[in-house]
Amino acid sequence: MFRRSKKQEVKEEDPSKYIKLNKPVTHIPQELVDNYKPKPINYDEEQINKFKELREYIDSKNDYPVLEKDTKNFVQDSNLESMELKPLSEIERYWLSDKCLYRYLRACKWVLKDAIERLVLTVSWRREFGIIKLKEEVENTQEKINYIGFEDTSEENETGKEVILGYDNELRPILYLKPGRQNTQPSKRQVQHLVFMLERAIDLMDEELQESLTLLIDFKSKFDDVDKVSSKLPPLSVGKEVLHILQTHYPERLGRALLFNMHWIAKSFLNLISPFIDPMTRSKIIYDVKDVEQYVKKEQLDKDYGGLILFKYEHEEYWPALQELTERRRAEKYKDIAI
Repeated sequence: MFRRSKKQEVKEEDPSKYIKLNKPVTHIPQELVDNYKPKPINYDEEQINKFKELREYIDSKNDYPVLEKDTKNFVQDSNLESMELKPLSEIERYWLSDKCLYRYLRACKWVLKDAIERLVLTVSWRREFGIIKLKEEVENTQEKINYIGFEDTSEENETGKEVILGYDNELRPILYLKPGRQNTQPSKRQVQHLVFMLERAIDLMDEELQESLTLLIDFKSKFDDVDKVSSKLPPLSVGKEVLHILQTHYPERLGRALLFNMHWIAKSFLNLISPFIDPMTRSKIIYDVKDVEQYVKKEQLDKDYGGLILFKYEHEEYWPALQELTERRRAEKYKDIAI
């Protein structure tokens, strides 16, 4: 009368289908490049003229401020004698490419005055922040203190809380942010670490094909292999500072943000910083991603998010590999200029 119910068979996954990795993906797969259909950006005559005026302004200045606080006076040609000014280095001129100028104009809604001020602000911010070049590229020992390098940020990434891994369907490098793997207390170094990783993602772009990156943010609050830190999410002040940096100094660099494992604390934090997120940035955020393959092929995505990469973060393997890859890409990129 009573029959024992058969246990449901659990279908075992085929381990051979997964790609084991503990290092960054070294190049954009040709298949992605072949299938990529970029949307052309067309500019009208007025916009092209604005670009020409911006280029003329940038090229007309021999020296630029070293400190952010001097930006307004510099743009207004006021009190120049009271500020520290330095000529643009070759690598800074390279950074001020036509594409860069167009990004700032688009972000400033083609208001030339705003684009000029923001560009000058970013030039001085990059100098003050220490990211014009890698510390490892600086030969002068006394100068090294002014720059950030892999050794400076190594401790911050020991638990793999930020990882550059793979490319999305539109050839954007993917930067994973995992606040649940936090291993340090809130500090200036945490902000430097995030900026450092943003810069490394840009190093791994092919900017002839793509100028933006994808953020994948995992709000999972606990990882068994990470010791407990009192605060997994940054305080509001740090969140606002990071947003300011992203929106002010990296305009048009965010292609998409994919959010996973949203819980009430994460939602509360996002609600707090939401008023400080501009509408353009907000439109690029995908909450609680369901069909991730429409954004990233499985072969380019960590298994934890529906992909086929069986990724294990091992700091002693990943960090030197990222450094070697970064230095190689930068050597290729800047081969014709003095760094």
